[in-house]
Amino acid sequence: MGASCAGSSETPEALNTKNLTNVATGDMKPMNGSNSHVDLPEAIDLLEAAAGRMPKGDTMLKMQSACKLMRSIMRDDQPNPPAADQLAVLHNLPEALISSAPPALKASRPVGPELDVAVQLPPPLADDLARRVREWDFNLHEIDARELPELCFGTLLNHAEFHQLDINKKRLWRFVQEIASRYRSNPFHSFRHAVDVTICCGCLVRMIQATYKEVLADPQVVVALLVGAMFHDTDHPGVMNGFLIATRHPLALLYNNQSVLENHHCSTALSLLERPELNFLVNLPDVNQQEIKRHMIACVLATDVTTHMKFLKEFKTRLETDGAPNLKPDLVMQLVIKSADISNPTRLLKVYQPWIDGVMAEFFGQGDVERALGLPISMNCDRQTVAVAKCQVGFISFLVKPLFDGFGEYLPALKEKALANLEANLAHFKAQ
Repeated sequence: MGASCAGSSETPEALNTKNLTNVATGDMKPMNGSNSHVDLPEAIDLLEAAAGRMPKGDTMLKMQSACKLMRSIMRDDQPNPPAADQLAVLHNLPEALISSAPPALKASRPVGPELDVAVQLPPPLADDLARRVREWDFNLHEIDARELPELCFGTLLNHAEFHQLDINKKRLWRFVQEIASRYRSNPFHSFRHAVDVTICCGCLVRMIQATYKEVLADPQVVVALLVGAMFHDTDHPGVMNGFLIATRHPLALLYNNQSVLENHHCSTALSLLERPELNFLVNLPDVNQQEIKRHMIACVLATDVTTHMKFLKEFKTRLETDGAPNLKPDLVMQLVIKSADISNPTRLLKVYQPWIDGVMAEFFGQGDVERALGLPISMNCDRQTVAVAKCQVGFISFLVKPLFDGFGEYLPALKEKALANLEANLAHFKAQ
């Protein structure tokens, strides 16, 4: 779930059932020890403003409809309490926002051998593009959003491991398209971010394989890592785990407040993989399929930033005791995806800056909704007080730099580009 550090003016997409019902009935109580009180008209104004900054689409329309309904409920000329069907609209809004995609297990087409015959694979990546995606400073922002699924698919197939295993390429292509459709139009946590992380993982895999030939020699590990990178933020709502926990969202309850979104991303993607027409692992023995899925789950759960410090400590210990060539593939796989997920500051500033803009937009949007709900505003999410440059300095200093410094000890090739860019970007934001 990597991010740069701040917020969103565009995606307040997950709202708590109880809080929305309280807003609708005028019972807007401060939560979590907050002393601030937000009255109903102000709350509606804030929610409408947040909705207005969202990308156009179903989510924005649902937010606006909810605000309109709340205004109608509070009108002086409507003395009767809100009807049950009116409250039901508000009650169901949070779940609708985070699960607006169709059920994952419902097959959308008939399944059979003829289905694979009918699938038209995209052409291989052009030589120039295939070369560019191997470069550390590849600028994905230059690629049109409509081209991202083909770019992602081509990137996967440019790794030999997808040919060493008996991967069903037509079902893989269909899976890529389905996963792409499950990403929302968030300013940061979008399919573009997923493709960026996938490409970065590919770069890191090649560097490691060139240095330590045996560490990532198992094609199952590499396939799991790269596909897991592609779906690691599937159906991300544009808010953080802490928000879902604070608002007692159904997903937080489902996953016991533990790695809520990461579990949701895994569950969504692996449920899709159960659909026969999307199961690109179908030709592999069941034991191999389960092993690949196990690796995928480990990769995605590793992107929970709350596990960052514990992982870094374990990695350094293993590096000292086992030696670089002897690190376990599972540990290296998690190191790769954790690093790729927060790698934006290790790119040239012109590549890094659009990611900053996106993540700040998301975090600020969360802060807007927290303010409207009377919740304490999460760190780096208050558009009225957060300084972007200071935020980036903190993000780089406390999260990115320690991880990449440790990675650089293991993989000296990172120092030439990634660590050099990181130091330059840190100096840039410190100077502001």
